[in-house]
Amino acid sequence: MSDTQQPEGRPTEPTLAEFREHLVDMTDAVGESRDGMLVKSFIRSQLRNIIGRIDDYTSERDEFAVADDSGEGWGDSLSRENLRSVARAHRSATRREELGDLERLLDDLADEFTLADVRIIRMVAAALADAMPRMAHKAREQGMTPDEIAQQSGYTTSRITQFIRQEKERRAERDAQ
Repeated sequence: MSDTQQPEGRPTEPTLAEFREHLVDMTDAVGESRDGMLVKSFIRSQLRNIIGRIDDYTSERDEFAVADDSGEGWGDSLSRENLRSVARAHRSATRREELGDLERLLDDLADEFTLADVRIIRMVAAALADAMPRMAHKAREQGMTPDEIAQQSGYTTSRITQFIRQEKERRAERDAQ
């Protein structure tokens, strides 16, 4: 018996999609009940919230699914050490005069990474860019100078100073509320 087959006489569990449809039906049925309008409104709101969470979960799961069926792309390609190695190799290849090194590296990258890997890396880069003001401010609070933060992060010193100022303003606004 395969993992997907159910033993005879044993009921199968509903799929997530079936459960979602059940909730949609319940939301519609609430309008037909005899409860008061506030109760109906509250129940419908809560059911829509749950359905929205299911939809979010489903879309996130699909979004991060591997784009191909090869089973590759999730292994060591996205490890910190591999990404560090790729960054060093790219920096080195772009600094050299020989275009052949860069061409070979780009061919290797196209073979090693999947489109799903690219999507994940882009999303992580965006998230880290959004977190950079907090990271810079935290490093500054720990005694690092803007020059040191810039050197370690790859940003300019003036950009680090902007990040720190931006985070101070965000904290001041938050504390004022």
